[in-house]
Formats: sequence, C-alpha cells, structure tokens
Amino acid sequence: MRAVGGFRLGLAFRLALREMRGGLRGFYIFLACVALGTAAIAGVNSLSQSITGSIASQGRELLAGDIRFELNNRVATDEEKAFIDSLGTVAVSSGLRSMARLPDGSNQALVELKAVDGAYPLYGTFENEPAAPLGDMLAENNGAFNALAAPLLLDRLGVKTGDEILLGTARIRIAGIIVREPDALSDGFGFAPRLLISKQALAASGLVQTGSLVEHTYKVKVADSSSVPALRRQAEEKFPQAGWSVRTSQNAAPALTANITRFSQFLTLVGLTALIVGGVGVANAVRSYLDSKRGVIATFKCVGAPASMVTTIYLIQILLIALIGIGIGLVLGALIPFIVRNFLLASCRYRRRSNSTRAHLALPPCSAF
Repeated sequence: MRAVGGFRLGLAFRLALREMRGGLRGFYIFLACVALGTAAIAGVNSLSQSITGSIASQGRELLAGDIRFELNNRVATDEEKAFIDSLGTVAVSSGLRSMARLPDGSNQALVELKAVDGAYPLYGTFENEPAAPLGDMLAENNGAFNALAAPLLLDRLGVKTGDEILLGTARIRIAGIIVREPDALSDGFGFAPRLLISKQALAASGLVQTGSLVEHTYKVKVADSSSVPALRRQAEEKFPQAGWSVRTSQNAAPALTANITRFSQFLTLVGLTALIVGGVGVANAVRSYLDSKRGVIATFKCVGAPASMVTTIYLIQILLIALIGIGIGLVLGALIPFIVRNFLLASCRYRRRSNSTRAHLALPPCSAF
C-alpha cells in the first residue's frame, strides 16, 4: 500500500472499518439528509428522462404522422399540395375555435373545432363511444352532419348523444363522445372541449371565411421514416417563403417537452437547495459523532497515531457513510418513475370507469404507461 503523509492509507481504512462495526448510531440524520437530497435530484431527472423518452419513442402516434406541415389562415397552393402528396399518404385537417349553440339559442359554448378527412389518423388509434369506424361516425345523415364531442361539451350545453346543435349555418348531430384523440398533445393546449367533424361539415358550416383564424394541417406517412429529416430540409429549401411550420415525429410535442425540461430543471434546483440546507444537519451530525469519539481519538494519540492518521480514519468513515446515503438516494430516485407510473395507471383506470368529463384533455391510453 502506498504511503501517504507518513502513514499507510490501508491501515487507516482497516481501522475505520473496525470502528464502524458498532453501527451507524449518530449518523441517521446524516444518512437521511444525504439520501433525501440525492433521491430528489435523481428522481426528478429519472422521471423527466422517462417522460421525454416515451414522447420520443411514440412520436409517430403523438403526431399522427411522420412529418407535419401547418399553415395558418390559408390552404396549401397547388404546387405545395403536389409536393406534400408526393411524400406519401396525406391526412388533411383544419382546426379553429368557434361557438356551438343549441337550436333554440338558449345555450352556447366555445369549442375547439377539428375537421378531418377520411385518412385521419395515419398513426395511432382514435377511440370513441359507441365504438364504430370514424368515417361512419362523422357521416352526413338526413341533412345533419354527425360529430364526436368531448364529454365536457355535452355537460356545458346540457345535451346528450343523439341531440343536435348548430355550428355556424350547419346542423350537427352528436353521434358519440371522444374517448381518446391520439394527436391531441401535438395539437397543443386547448382552451375548450373538442368537437370533431368532417371536412364536408366544416365547409357546410360557413365558418371558414376571409379573416377566419384557421390552422390547416397536412400530416404525411412516408414509406421510409429515416428519410424524414431530409424531406424536411427539402421542403424548407424548395418553399422558403411558404410560411408553414414543419414538425417531424422526432419532435412531436415540442411545447410539452420544453415544459417538462423547464419543470425538471426547477425541481433539480429545489433538490440542490434542499441538499445544501441539509448540509447543516450533516455538519451537526458529524460534530456530534466526533464529540462522542473523544475517548477513542485520545487512545489513538496515546499509542502514537499522528493527527493525520486520526483525521484520515474519520474522514474515511464519513465518506463511506455518505456513499451509503447516496446509494440509498439513487435507489429511491430510480423507483420514483415506477411509483408515478402506478399512480398514473390508477388515475387512467378511474377515468375510464367514470367516463370523466376531463377526457377532452386526451390523456394517453393506459397501455402507454
């Protein structure tokens, strides 16, 4: 063993281990401070990486496509549409906010309107009740267009499945309720419950006029997903003045990912602050422990141990106990994503059983957790 400062480090290590045979009495606060601080930091980062990893791995389903082109207040030109169609299978949708009202005008509510074509969704599964093909649920029936609504909209208007509402100049029949919308996260935060209709119903409503705030979205399913970055660059180079927002499945929900990153950074800072504050408890625990070891320290000095040897013995003990606390904290931090997952599963099952009016938020299905 290499000599360090006139004594052997191996001897100091053996003496430190022998003295620790009596247990960790006096170091429980020390362990708790280190373990909790480490668990907070590790847990936050583990949970953040777990969520962002899930978003990245399910990018296609969250985007309902491999690449997404969004235009505000205008549709794609013939040249732009031809380019998008050349990339693969295309699903076109339009989104805007509007007022849905009862036929007698006694009540109305703001809705997040989404009009889709027959190709929607390209990835993922749209779930509705009663269970039926989406095309059949949105078809025209006896002069009224069918629609699917979030449960919250039914509560606000005081209507039920089978009733009719007015949307612009079109009569809309509520054919069912939305259980899960696969691309809701990529569409961004909604200020009102969702109302899903067909493109034909949107045209009949007369809501799309000059000055209307409409988002036209073109989602593409390509044959080779590895070509998506090149296709995005090609679109930006070929149509530099198009003014469209291009998003790929690798970044399906950028707003959500950015919020998770900021939130995890904030919680990490909180954890570091707690760990620093816990340093006061650590200092007090170390001081109390050393005070209780005065007799042992005096014995070491009497048998000729230099001050550097005594310092190293107790430094090794403190470092070993700190490592134990860090290990406990890392284990707890690694378990936090699984604990949160169980809570999310329980919440998901409750939401399914109760048919909660919060279903319009389009939380992921239970199988996603």
